[in-house]
Amino acid sequence: MDPTTSSPDITVYFLEAVVGIAIGAIIGLLTMLVTKRPGLILIDALLGAAGFIGGAVLSARVPWQMNTVTRKVGDAIVSTTTRHYQHPYRAALLLAVLLPVLWEVVRLKVLPLFRKS
Repeated sequence: MDPTTSSPDITVYFLEAVVGIAIGAIIGLLTMLVTKRPGLILIDALLGAAGFIGGAVLSARVPWQMNTVTRKVGDAIVSTTTRHYQHPYRAALLLAVLLPVLWEVVRLKVLPLFRKS
């Protein structure tokens, strides 16, 4: 086995991180354009990456209600039972959007309250 080759899992996590970084950076840019206040886009990008990777991994690993799907294939009946959430990328997208948005709300609304006092 060649130790220089990478596992396909690492490539998948890298691509998920790229998608999350893009989502977080776009949210950071839109917030800067709307509020006309400077901000650090890197934090939003990292939160987007953490949200996307975390949402995809955790929703695939955390136990969920069992779901059985039965289909007829030719002359056979095939049943599949899953014990995890079936759509992990929906949860990943939700977290990749929510984490940067929550950070921007905290940065713009909550942190100025602490600076005034």
